[in-house]
Amino acid sequence: QDVAKKGSDIEEGNLILKKGDVLNPGKIGVLLSQGFKTIEVFKKPTVGVISSGNEITMQGEDLPFGKIYDVNGNMIKNDAVSCGADAKFLGVVRDNYDQVKEKILESLKDVDILLCSGGTSAGLGDVIKHVLDELGEVYIHGISVQPGKPTIVGVIDEKLVIGLPGNPVSALMIFNAFVAPPLTEVAGIEKDFEQKVIKGVMSRRIHSPVGRMQYQLVKVNGSEIQPIFKDSGAIFSLSGADGYVKVEKSVELLDEGEEVEVYLFN
Repeated sequence: QDVAKKGSDIEEGNLILKKGDVLNPGKIGVLLSQGFKTIEVFKKPTVGVISSGNEITMQGEDLPFGKIYDVNGNMIKNDAVSCGADAKFLGVVRDNYDQVKEKILESLKDVDILLCSGGTSAGLGDVIKHVLDELGEVYIHGISVQPGKPTIVGVIDEKLVIGLPGNPVSALMIFNAFVAPPLTEVAGIEKDFEQKVIKGVMSRRIHSPVGRMQYQLVKVNGSEIQPIFKDSGAIFSLSGADGYVKVEKSVELLDEGEEVEVYLFN
């Protein structure tokens, strides 16, 4: 009575864990029970996040006229953490060429991937492309989606630099659609992003620009899919959105009552 027989828990020759398993408390407990003090693990990808913009100030500071609180920095950082990355927010930099260049060079010393939000458009104050052109190579500048057209992707010293749009809705949509899946894979986490898809019918008509894939924020109410008509700077729309509908480039109109697929947020 109250005696565990040898091999009753783990038999000789049993595989305890396989390469690529993600450690959790239960798996760590099994390793400890077998006398393992340390094991070899894959390093998490390190991700740095920078916000750029003359109009940005941090929470806890004064908010002068014409300024806004930074949203993207810690929002994107936490999204990267949920993808299995070791992510950190590296602060805010002004739309100044020398300051952006210095910040990018300094940040790349400590991270594998650098995410910059803002400063990606073609305006005079948007300098990230010019910095990437000088320090490395730009592979993508502008993608045919809405929101998020000014997204930029480049490489400096064999490290990936991704410029996300400055508007928070655009930044989050582009991260979830294009950055999160490969980042999760690099982190060694098996996660099928396509599983979180449901079907429903549109409660209202959506007009979409032909030639650009549109990611339309929506709210799910049973089988009814309600579009959220706000611009990409309307941050409150994120808190009420359950996911988004993809409107293909060739589609100009999704009509009321039409069946659609909704990609749910994590």
